[in-house]
Amino acid sequence: MNIKTVLKNHKRNVIIASAAAVIVILAGYVVLQSGAAGFFAFAEPEGSTISGNAKLVNDASASGGKAIAFNAPTTTPPPTTPPPATGTTTCPLPKYPTDSCVGVPAGKTLTTISGDYTAKAGEVIDGKRITGSLIIGGSGVVIRNSEITGKIDNNAGSNSSRPSFTVEDSTMGPNSCGNISDGVVGVSNYTAKRVRIKNQPDGFRIAGSNVLIEDSYVTVCSVNPNDHSDGIQVYGAANATNIVIRHNTIDQRSVTNGAATAPIFIPTDADRQGNNGVTVTVADNVVAGGGYGLRVYGTLPLTAYVTGNKVVNNSWGYGPVDVTCDKIKSWSGNAVVSFDWTTGVITQVRALTDCGS
Repeated sequence: MNIKTVLKNHKRNVIIASAAAVIVILAGYVVLQSGAAGFFAFAEPEGSTISGNAKLVNDASASGGKAIAFNAPTTTPPPTTPPPATGTTTCPLPKYPTDSCVGVPAGKTLTTISGDYTAKAGEVIDGKRITGSLIIGGSGVVIRNSEITGKIDNNAGSNSSRPSFTVEDSTMGPNSCGNISDGVVGVSNYTAKRVRIKNQPDGFRIAGSNVLIEDSYVTVCSVNPNDHSDGIQVYGAANATNIVIRHNTIDQRSVTNGAATAPIFIPTDADRQGNNGVTVTVADNVVAGGGYGLRVYGTLPLTAYVTGNKVVNNSWGYGPVDVTCDKIKSWSGNAVVSFDWTTGVITQVRALTDCGS
């Protein structure tokens, strides 16, 4: 190669390098002026893997309508632990509900409503003393921080059409033993939390789906041998689902005239009880009194998950539990215990290690 050709090629390379340098400088200037927020790559990004401080964005002028934005602002992921819920129990496990952590909060001022009252859809009843019963007249009713002498009742229509309600931090029942024998709170599509029920033959009634009873304390009574008293009874709830009875204390020891059935009573031994096909979860409850502390039994289809329940020692008439084992899909952590009714603390006496032991 002669000297002229070498000089010619060298000159061409210098020109190309200079032009490239100018392009890089101009591009860098554009990036600096824009804060790099608008710096895009248009090279078929839709099939690529994007990583680092970049993201795929829509751009009508780009190939395939997509472009890669570099130096994209990072997004802070949501916290993996949700914020704590409000209105939670002040006696969580391993404690169980007592008078100290259920019912109307101490010092709450109440406004009296005389006689029965019908709540409209979506109504919030807060800080009331109702001397009769509360009728749920439409869905979405919320009752909190209130006393009700009678019952809360949405027992109208079929299970699917009963209006929904929530009752929390409230006290139910008269000052002496009453005569409401079909449940003080019921019967479906309801949530009850931190509710105190007292001085009635029956506490909660479940006659359909979508029931949560949690962190509540029930003491039942009876003046009539025909009451068949129960703390929580499932009755007329055929094919009901989404029933959860969790972390409650049910005391039936005062019913001594033979009228007691069980603190928690879920039978399917006869069609007349209407519980064919019920699915229910019974977990972490303390029960005392009754012929049996816990009865979940029968010949008809029943699906029950029974875990962590505690039967107060020597409080029953016949035995701690009466269950049909082939109806129990999960049985664990159930035990006979001693219970401190003031502090809500248990001392385990023995485990109920197999179904019905």
